[in-house]
Amino acid sequence: MIDIPRDPDKALSALASFARYSTLPETMGMRDLISAELDRLDEMNRREVDEVVFRQRQGACMVLEAIIKLSDTAADKAAKIRANQSKGARS
Repeated sequence: MIDIPRDPDKALSALASFARYSTLPETMGMRDLISAELDRLDEMNRREVDEVVFRQRQGACMVLEAIIKLSDTAADKAAKIRANQSKGARS
């Protein structure tokens, strides 16, 4: 769904951005909007009879959910990359 780069430096940069997004007060409105939009689309899909529209909304929900989950876990993942990099530097 959302692929974090395999290169540790690029992954660290992306994860650090997601981690900042999940904690900065300035992005609270956007986080609230994404959560509300996920709820709204999910609710609409419960009544959707058109399979194409259902699948389109389902895809949107999957992306929004991935952004939320990645934002919640980004700081831990970035810390693990940093720890691995520091182990490699010591070897």
